[in-house]
Amino acid sequence: MKRLPFIFLISLYAISYTLYASPSSAQEFNFNRAYNDYLYSYNQYRAAHTDYVAAKQQYLTYKTLTAKTTAQGKTLKMLEARDKAVRTYLTALRLKLGGTAGVSTDEQNILYLKIDAEVSWYQNHKSTLPGAGSIPDLIELSDQAQDHYKETEVLAYQTLGTILAGKENALRDEIQTQINSLEEKIAQIRQEGEIDTKTLERWLLEAQNRLTWSKEKQFAAQSLLAGLKPRERNKAKVYNRAQSSLAESHQYLKEANSYLLEIIREVKGD
Repeated sequence: MKRLPFIFLISLYAISYTLYASPSSAQEFNFNRAYNDYLYSYNQYRAAHTDYVAAKQQYLTYKTLTAKTTAQGKTLKMLEARDKAVRTYLTALRLKLGGTAGVSTDEQNILYLKIDAEVSWYQNHKSTLPGAGSIPDLIELSDQAQDHYKETEVLAYQTLGTILAGKENALRDEIQTQINSLEEKIAQIRQEGEIDTKTLERWLLEAQNRLTWSKEKQFAAQSLLAGLKPRERNKAKVYNRAQSSLAESHQYLKEANSYLLEIIREVKGD
């Protein structure tokens, strides 16, 4: 009996903390429910996998028809639970995407279509499992899912990257609005001749530079994820590099915001 590995959901589970962080809207209630559904489904899969391993060992040890029938039933249950866990994860991912500011409508719609197609694939795959007449048939269906998952994993990482980038876009837009407002205020002060504004203008330029560098780091992260391929052996490594670049992008935004606070204090004379 061919070994069915304890599969890929570990990687999804590992990255779902990023998915779960920072609740921000009424949409989040629906996401929380979907995420809890995923956690429940994932735990159901783990339990089913444990049962499958035990049944497989019994079959390999005793080779009885009873053990074979039990192993086939446990294999079926495990594969059904696996498909459901992936599907519920994708549903949670879709809801998180929908509740994230800073993601363009076009980006959302493209990813919605891809996620919906993946959800349908796993729903359809799950529906084929009960028709398998033997353990080898189930193994063949399992191999189909594991091979297809390479594409699912790419989509999951790219969607997570879009969510994180969307948050950066929203924050950058807020900071840009503040910079524009301060530019007007400093221009007014310069015209009125109240104080020398050269230092304030230089600080404002420093803040604007941070926004530019933030965009560059974000673009680098998105380029990494856009180039991710299904056959990539270590997708998590690529995602971690992209996430690190996005963290640098966020650090530049924090620095820009800090500079603006200094400028505001100086303008107010605090």
